[in-house]
Amino acid sequence: NAKLKLGDTIYFWTYVIKDGLGYRQDNGEWTVTEFVNEDGTPVDGQATLSPNFSPVVTPSGTTAPNIPTRVTTSTPPCQGSPTAVFGRTNICKGALLFNEEFEKNNIKDLVNWDPEIKFPQEPDYPFNVYMVDGTLGIENGVLSITPVLLESKYHEGFVNEQLDLSNTCTGQIGTRECKQVASGAQILPPVITGKITTRNKFNFKFGRVEIRAKLPSGSWLTPEITLEPRDKVYGDKRYESGLIRIAFTKGNAVFAKKLYGGPVLSDSEPYRSFLMKEKIGIDSWYKDFHNYSMVWRPDGMQLFVDGEQYGTVDPGEGFFNTARQNAVPHAMHWVKGSVMAPLDEMFYVALGLRVGGIHDFTDGPEKPWKNKNNKATVNFYNAQENWFPTWFDANLKIEYVKVYAL
Repeated sequence: NAKLKLGDTIYFWTYVIKDGLGYRQDNGEWTVTEFVNEDGTPVDGQATLSPNFSPVVTPSGTTAPNIPTRVTTSTPPCQGSPTAVFGRTNICKGALLFNEEFEKNNIKDLVNWDPEIKFPQEPDYPFNVYMVDGTLGIENGVLSITPVLLESKYHEGFVNEQLDLSNTCTGQIGTRECKQVASGAQILPPVITGKITTRNKFNFKFGRVEIRAKLPSGSWLTPEITLEPRDKVYGDKRYESGLIRIAFTKGNAVFAKKLYGGPVLSDSEPYRSFLMKEKIGIDSWYKDFHNYSMVWRPDGMQLFVDGEQYGTVDPGEGFFNTARQNAVPHAMHWVKGSVMAPLDEMFYVALGLRVGGIHDFTDGPEKPWKNKNNKATVNFYNAQENWFPTWFDANLKIEYVKVYAL
């Protein structure tokens, strides 16, 4: 409510927000040279400067033009956030940082994602290979990831041959991530699935993630709706650098009502599922679309489904304490980080579909392979007549992915 006088100087700064980024310009300065009415005419028909005022002169030697005299004050439009985004600065509290609604008609037109083309390896050794054709598609604004039998793409018996992905492989060239040759019980992965990530486009630390998805149904299928570490600062084996599951289910009918979410910080039990949270649904999770959300903070994590919180992850004095108590060999790597280590580095969004593997399903009479048996893949393949008929609704479907600053 301060009243301005002729000759008063106003010092100000300008802050502009565009696409969630803030841009600031300091050292703004305006001087009151006259008062005007709303129609632009001078008050009292004249402009009078204060006795001791010298007009601002432009470089050309002319008097500065008339300037607005109404000044409004407000709080800065951008409040800082603990969220960090690789390659960006000035992250504003609550800003929408990433938004994918799959409006393109072709996977190749997605600018925020890259597909994986490789054989996934340790630590879980799933029974699938990631490829693009036939597995990744977009229809009516929905991303669909579909499992396809390897032999249906090539020919019967192809699991006993070789597959070289080296020309387009996104894994490490010269390793089993890019080329595999079958030998005896070590057959090729019998299923092709798809996976896309923002690894080369969008990486962030701390924030709120919201994903609307319809989960897959079918024996031994699991969705990948995860955050994965960009640089694997704490190590690249056995989930040393962590994995965050935003929504995880097991496709078998017996598990269909159980939803899990949270961090995975070890490849093996008991610590693999130690921090995971569970939500028992009224009905099977795969029957409809749901909103799966996760809030990732510098001091903890919360998990939600359809707006209802079902889990909180508290690191206490650091995850390394409980990990060490559970004999996790890489726990001491996290001491150099914050209490959230290893979940205190940049992560990216990953969407995919996996089959089987040696850690997500415990051994039992209905399971055709044993996790520690070197014939796990071929035993799974030989039971195809039991599991493949259950894959009648096996697609993972995603409507949107949104990431907000805290």
